[in-house]
Amino acid sequence: MYELSELKNGLKVATCKVPEAKSVALGVWIGVGGRYEAKASSGISHFIEHMVFKGTKKRTYRQIKESIEGLGGLLNGFTSEELTCFMAKVLDKHSQSTLDVLLDIIIDPLLKKSDITKERLVIFEEIKMYFDLPNHLAYDRLQELLWPNHALGRNLAGDFDSLKAIDKPFMLSFMKKYYDLSNVLVTACGNISHKQILTYLDKILKNKNKISKQRQERSYDPIIIDQVKPNHIFLEKDTQQTHLCLGFHAVPRRDPLRHAMTLIHVILGANMSSRLFNELREKNGYAYEIATAIRRFSDTGAFIVHAGVVNKNTENALCLILEQLKKISRVNVKKSELNRAKIYCRGQLLMGLEDTLEHMSWLGESIMTEGKPQYVEKVIEGIEKVTAEQIRLLAKKIFSNNNLNLSVVGPVDDKKQKKLINILRRF
Repeated sequence: MYELSELKNGLKVATCKVPEAKSVALGVWIGVGGRYEAKASSGISHFIEHMVFKGTKKRTYRQIKESIEGLGGLLNGFTSEELTCFMAKVLDKHSQSTLDVLLDIIIDPLLKKSDITKERLVIFEEIKMYFDLPNHLAYDRLQELLWPNHALGRNLAGDFDSLKAIDKPFMLSFMKKYYDLSNVLVTACGNISHKQILTYLDKILKNKNKISKQRQERSYDPIIIDQVKPNHIFLEKDTQQTHLCLGFHAVPRRDPLRHAMTLIHVILGANMSSRLFNELREKNGYAYEIATAIRRFSDTGAFIVHAGVVNKNTENALCLILEQLKKISRVNVKKSELNRAKIYCRGQLLMGLEDTLEHMSWLGESIMTEGKPQYVEKVIEGIEKVTAEQIRLLAKKIFSNNNLNLSVVGPVDDKKQKKLINILRRF
C-alpha cells in the first residue's frame, strides 16, 4: 500500500497510490517545530512557515499561490510542536509543477528584509486575534500550566519580544540546520505512482545547489513531569460565556495504552453521543460547546476538556465534568458503550482516509513522528483489543487530583475563583 525511498541527498519519499482518485495530495514535511526553539527565538518555525510563501528566486508570492490555486488546487502550511508541513492538493496532471513549487519555497526562499518586517506585523495581529478569543486564551494558559518553563508551554506563534529579535540571518541559520533535505520528507497520495514522484524529484532537484546530507544532531528538551497538586489559573474578562479548559498529563504517542486513551476521548467528549455532551448540554443546558481533545507528543501527552459555559452555572458545570471523569475511572464502561466507541473510531478513521489530503497527512505525520507508516488495519486491531478494565485503570491514573490543571477565562471574580478552587480540591 505504501512505498518508501530515501534519495542520496537524504530526502525521504513516501507514496500511496489511489488509482480511482482524480487528485494528488502532496506534502513536504520538515522535522522541526515549536519545541525545538529556545525561548529567545520562540515562534521562529511558524515565522519561517509564513515567510517562505513570500517569494523565491524563481517565483513571486503571487506566482507561488496562483501556480496552484489558479489551477483549482489547494495550498497551505502549518507548524506544530514537532513538525512543519507545506501541502497542496491538485488534479493529478498538475503534480510535477506543484511539487516543484513546494520544494522551491523551502530550498530557495528570498526572505527579503521588507517582507520579514511586514510579516512580523501580520503575526503580531495573529497573536492579538487569539488574545481576543477567550477559548484560545484559556487553552494557551492551560499549556503554561501543563508544561511550565518548557517550549511545549509556549504559544507556537511566539511573543512580541521573541519575534522582534528574529531577522534574516537568524532565519537563514535556523533553516540551514533544520531545512536540510536529510530532515525532509515528501509524501504523495492519489493517482500517482512512486516511480513518477521519484522521476519528478530527479528533475526538480537536479540543478539545486543547496542540497547536502548533513545529518546534524537535532534535538529538543525532554519533558519532566513533577506536578504534585492541582494547578489553576484564572483570567477575569468580561465575556458572555465562561471558558473552562481542564488538562491532565497523559500517555505519549507510542504508549501501549494509546488506543485506550483514544476510546476514553470518544466516550467522554468526541461527539454528540458522548457523556459530557449529554450531561452538560442535553440534560442541563449549561454549554453549547463541550468536547475533549488529546495531545500526543513523542515523550508526553495531554487529555483536555474544553467548554464554554453559562456564566452563572460555571461551578455546576465544573462539578459535572469532574463527576464524569471520576465515573469513568471508577466504573467499567458497559460493553455496549465500548463497542459503539470502537465502531465510531473505525468509521472515522476509514472515512477520513478516503480523502487524499487526509491520507497524505496521516502518512506524513506517522513517518515523521514514528519513523514508519501507520497501517490502518493495525490501528483498528489495536482499538479492538482495548478492554473496559484497561480504560478504567488508565482513566484512574490520568484523572487524579495531583494531575489536574484548570484554566478559566471569563467573569470570574475572587469569590467565584475561591469556589472553583474548592471544587478542585475535592476532586
